[in-house]
Amino acid sequence: MLSNKIYDFLLNNLSFLNVKDMQDGQMGSIKFIYDNNTQKRMFSKQIEEIEFTDKDNIPILVTINIDQFGDLYEVDIWKVDFSQVINYPSC
Repeated sequence: MLSNKIYDFLLNNLSFLNVKDMQDGQMGSIKFIYDNNTQKRMFSKQIEEIEFTDKDNIPILVTINIDQFGDLYEVDIWKVDFSQVINYPSC
């Protein structure tokens, strides 16, 4: 489950966050885009991980990662057989 701090941040800033789809075979991963960042951003560390099972019983791992500046970097969604996600869980 998402920590309260991350969950609150995402909910409070949802309308201000810019994201782009990642080319991941339609699994749903997104990368956060910051207009004010002129330096090249790169993955630093994973701050949250959630696992759930899709409707076809294939496990899915979702990780929230930050960059070297401590800003949200990406939400990586990985279905272990690399197929398209059928159903995302509700909160």
